[in-house]
Amino acid sequence: MIKFTRAFRTFAPVSSKSVSNRIIIPPVTQVNYGQPSLKALQSEYKQLPDNSNFIEKYYNELQTFRDEFLVPHLNKQYTDFEENPDDLVFEIEKYIECQVIPKHSVYTQKSDLMAHGEQLPMVYCDTVGDKMIIERFLDFCRGVRHTLRLNGGHSVIFDIMLQSNSVFEDFERRRASS
Repeated sequence: MIKFTRAFRTFAPVSSKSVSNRIIIPPVTQVNYGQPSLKALQSEYKQLPDNSNFIEKYYNELQTFRDEFLVPHLNKQYTDFEENPDDLVFEIEKYIECQVIPKHSVYTQKSDLMAHGEQLPMVYCDTVGDKMIIERFLDFCRGVRHTLRLNGGHSVIFDIMLQSNSVFEDFERRRASS
C-alpha cells in the first residue's frame, strides 16, 4: 500500500490587511483557552463604581467605533450585543486590526529596517500621534472588556454613555452661546 502525503509550502509573503502580529481569537473559542467568556460572567446589571474611569475617558473612541463601523457595516448599536458581549469585544478587535492599525501605520519591508540595524516593531508608525491613536484604541478595547466584566456583561451602558455625553455637550454649547 502506498501512502500519499500532500504538503504545501510557499516562500511568498502572505498578503493580509493586518499589520501587527496580534492574534484575534473568535468569541466561541475563548473558553477553550482558559479565558472566561463575558457571556459566562453575564449576570444582573451592576452599577459601575464612581471612581471607575475605564471607559469614561474613551467617549471619542466609543463614538468613532459606532459611527465608522457598528452602524455602517453591521447595522447595530452597542445594545445589540446584550446577548453576547464577547462579540462586541471581538468586533472592536477586528476594527482595530483591520482599520485603525493600517490607517495609522506604515507598511515597510523587514529587510529595509533591518539593513539599517533597527529592530522591527510589531507596528511601525511615522509619527508619535499615529502610535498614540493605535495605543488609545487598544486601551479602549481593554476598557470595554473591563467595563463589561464589572457591570455583568451589559453593553447597553455604552449607548447610554454616548447619549448622556451628547446631551451634556449640547447643554454646554447652549450655555456658552447665551
